[in-house]
Amino acid sequence: MKKTNMRRFPGVLLCLILAAATLLSFVACNGTGGGTGTATAPNGGTGNSGTNPDDPAGQKNNPETRPFSMSIQTPDGVFNPFFSTSAYDSTVVGQTQIGMLNTDSKGNIVCGENEPTVAKDYTVTETEENGKTYTVYEFLIKNGIRFSDGEPLTIKDVLFNLYVYLDPAYTGSATIYSTDIVGLSNYRLQKTGDINDDSAAAFEESFVTEANIRIQNLIDYVRLVGKGVKQEDKPSDTWTDAEKEAMKKDYATVAAAFLEELTKDYNAIDKESYKDWKFTEAWQIFLYNDGGRSELLKEDPARPGYPLKDADGNYQLNETEAKRIYDEEIQEYIDEHKDMSTEEAIKAFCILSVYDSYFPGNAITETNASNFESVVKYWQTASTVLDQFTAEAKSNYFASMTKLVPNISGITTRKTESFNGKELGEEYDVLTIKINDVDPKAIYNFSFTVSPMHYYSTNGWNGKDYIAAFNGVDEFGLEYGSIQFMNEVINAPSKVGLPVGAGPYKASNAKGSEEVSGDTFFNNNFIYYERNPYFETVGEGIQNAKIKYIRFKVVASDQIINALSNGDIDYGDPSATQENIATAENAGLGHVEILTSGYGYVGINPRFVPNITVRRAIMKAMDTALITQNYYKGGLAEIIYRPMSTTSWAYPKDAAVYKNAALGLDYSFDSTGSEIEDMLKAAGYEKVNGVYQKQIEGFGLDRLSGANYRLTIAGGSTDHPAYAMFLKAAEILNRVGFEVKVVTSQTALSDLSAGKLAIWAAAWSSTVDPDMYQIYHIDSQASSTSNWGYKQVKAGKATEAYSEEYNIIVELSALIDQGRSTTDQNERKEIYAQALDKVMELAVEMPTYQRKDMSCYNKNVLDESTMTPVSERSPYNGLLSRIWELNYR
Repeated sequence: MKKTNMRRFPGVLLCLILAAATLLSFVACNGTGGGTGTATAPNGGTGNSGTNPDDPAGQKNNPETRPFSMSIQTPDGVFNPFFSTSAYDSTVVGQTQIGMLNTDSKGNIVCGENEPTVAKDYTVTETEENGKTYTVYEFLIKNGIRFSDGEPLTIKDVLFNLYVYLDPAYTGSATIYSTDIVGLSNYRLQKTGDINDDSAAAFEESFVTEANIRIQNLIDYVRLVGKGVKQEDKPSDTWTDAEKEAMKKDYATVAAAFLEELTKDYNAIDKESYKDWKFTEAWQIFLYNDGGRSELLKEDPARPGYPLKDADGNYQLNETEAKRIYDEEIQEYIDEHKDMSTEEAIKAFCILSVYDSYFPGNAITETNASNFESVVKYWQTASTVLDQFTAEAKSNYFASMTKLVPNISGITTRKTESFNGKELGEEYDVLTIKINDVDPKAIYNFSFTVSPMHYYSTNGWNGKDYIAAFNGVDEFGLEYGSIQFMNEVINAPSKVGLPVGAGPYKASNAKGSEEVSGDTFFNNNFIYYERNPYFETVGEGIQNAKIKYIRFKVVASDQIINALSNGDIDYGDPSATQENIATAENAGLGHVEILTSGYGYVGINPRFVPNITVRRAIMKAMDTALITQNYYKGGLAEIIYRPMSTTSWAYPKDAAVYKNAALGLDYSFDSTGSEIEDMLKAAGYEKVNGVYQKQIEGFGLDRLSGANYRLTIAGGSTDHPAYAMFLKAAEILNRVGFEVKVVTSQTALSDLSAGKLAIWAAAWSSTVDPDMYQIYHIDSQASSTSNWGYKQVKAGKATEAYSEEYNIIVELSALIDQGRSTTDQNERKEIYAQALDKVMELAVEMPTYQRKDMSCYNKNVLDESTMTPVSERSPYNGLLSRIWELNYR
């Protein structure tokens, strides 16, 4: 399974990573810097300072008062262990959590009294019953663990977490459901008897179909009552009054989602990306991109009606028209809204003016039918609404039926006083999970985080006390199959920003007071924690954190070393470049470079770039050598050729540039662009006004320009290993008949989790096992599949647009299933080599480099002997793998 966090997580965080969502993170992508000044002691701290066993006397810095400060790039703020998706969010959450199991420096599963795990011990046994093979996992649950609020962690919490992750309404990215647990399919589908993979897939697809029908009905209704449709083209009025009222509510849902999308788009604007177009203000960029105000571009006098380009192929701002729009439209809005700042008024005008052009007066009868259809088909709102309607269809189905299968038969519990051949001396709970056949990845899936039911469930939703109702038989602390319960209880707004768990630290605020909320936990670019006074209950070999207060400070990646030198932070992860290493050494900072369990890549989403030949052509424009020549110099990175970390035993050691003679494929860099242009012509693209385009059944007109062909650098600056490569690629592509632009984006994390980017450069982080289910399997519900356009591919499998992609994904998924059906490493290695070639054939992910991570710290402040020993450092074990043991000099 792959994740995407290029930080080396403390060991306590690994369990969160192993079972959490796909984490989309980026290398050398700058966040927005925030705040100044050194870390100061909080006022009014009320934590249990007596739990620190060390006497701070004689220390240069008092661990009871001085906060330890680390850098982080801008998180999304989804600090919920069940639903966090970005790497930075999961890093924040991870400080507060522990999991069932942990991993050591070699990636091996560990647990016990010296580990921050819920399990004290575990066993794995293969059995055979009636000619069928099963694997039985048993986990001995520790006694006496308490969450940071003092409440006990029990088998009830373990089961609650499992049943949340395995509930059919769960929409997070954890894929524990992909493990073939006995009885799981019966439970998720509420059907008895044998269930095969095809029937399960058809069951899930039925809700997508229902959602699409609901959307199409809404489109037709707007065509009936809205504007812009000739009378003879209007559909028949066949809906009941009740159905019309429901569609009016759906219209409002779409409108709200669209307004949210516009707001996010405005907030994500990076003016730096448009300076070569002479754009100077965010409103200009927004009105051009989202508002379609093409008059903001200068007209080419030689070609009236077409925009002017400079010698480098860049459009140019029409300053006269920009001034007119500001003076005649924006200024009027500013004058009418004196209660707003100028900046707020400009933003509001832009968003509302574009919104009103699609949803005038929020009136369905005034809405242009064509505009509305474009929103629910081609904007990001389309995906948002489809997901919501699909989830609602599933919830409605389960709510309307009698629950036939009360629990998952393969998940059971028992009491014992002996385990794994040892007498325990007291009674313990045992969790048993029985799976069909074998699955080498299962043990990692069972490393899930255990969060408190008393916090993430409720004692009062729709008149029911779900916590009190828990019985472990047919009640598990949640409403079965209810997306409403997931959204209103488990992922309630009050819980999204404030994590609670049994990890080494608990959420706090700047004052260290007991009154903590999401707003004070993450405030003014700082994220605050204090010592969990109950962490020592996790195991006999576990002590409470040595340093009482820690915090994250949002710092741009290219400012981390400056922040360390200035004393703003004590620890950070700058990009591992020769320049940064030299600067750190000159500043007297400590630093360590460790090979990353991950890799860089370029992603291309078929949702926006539908033609497989075009995607392959774009890959040929990428000169990956520039990454090691210009950015990661001196052996700090190497070029790779398959989408997997070279730290994995499954990476094909003889891999080279992907070529397949039988298919006529060769992804070698094309510096002239001549091969690229030949590929476009062979695929049926024709050049119109200098840009290639083609009408594609199942997609529409694919013109190789505009938003669908932006090359996005994740982060707010050009300090990125892929930036030079993207600039070179844009030059080549634009020369032969594309019209692409390289842009940077600070919201790339959330955009990727929503499948909103077309072409981008980023980096994955990989977990220990090379299983590819989460990222690439056709049945994966993880958000990462949105980046490969799986929803669109599956919906268009019978069309010209996506039939080839669908067949490749089916073949790829079969290989992934094969890789999970054996524990023979050599056999799995051969299978994954074939699967990786299929990914290359699909042309959605181009691997670029394998690099080293750099950890940098103030060695005059931190006691290096309390960091991870040199012998235990690895891609899976960074400097702060046991952060609770870290101390000052």
